[in-house]
Amino acid sequence: MNNDRQDIRYEELYKRLLEKSFALHESNKRRIRNGLIQLGVFTVLMILIRLITNSDRVVFMIIWVIGMFAISIYLIGVEYFDDSVRKTLEEVSEREADMGVLFPDSEQMRELVQSRIHERHEEMQNRIHERHEEIQSRIHDKQGEIQSRYIDHWRANEPESEDKQ
Repeated sequence: MNNDRQDIRYEELYKRLLEKSFALHESNKRRIRNGLIQLGVFTVLMILIRLITNSDRVVFMIIWVIGMFAISIYLIGVEYFDDSVRKTLEEVSEREADMGVLFPDSEQMRELVQSRIHERHEEMQNRIHERHEEIQSRIHDKQGEIQSRYIDHWRANEPESEDKQ
């Protein structure tokens, strides 16, 4: 009984640990995204500063390179921290921590893109088929309308000579 209670307590602790680690992983994803945005903004900002101030190229390039290294070191640190949390969680629980990845590998991305392309292809094929059926229905309706007009016109202009004979 005491052992069961302790196991339940450990499972609850493990679940809370997993929840915290997943939350940390999600915040690390946001940090990575923000870091990549900072790289782009920093580059644009440095170019604008260079154009506005006409500063010395050497000093400007040194500042730019140092800034890029600083942001890159930040991104590497976030990835390292996320990986170490995952490994620690695996060691503690003796289970594989499946938190996903910060950067999906090319095979995962290729499969994801192919599945989305396949879904869109099927959707477009269905739309084309529906549109084709709609157009065929319209053509059939117009053919019937034209035939009935032709018959009405033909009957209206039918020579009365046959009746007189």
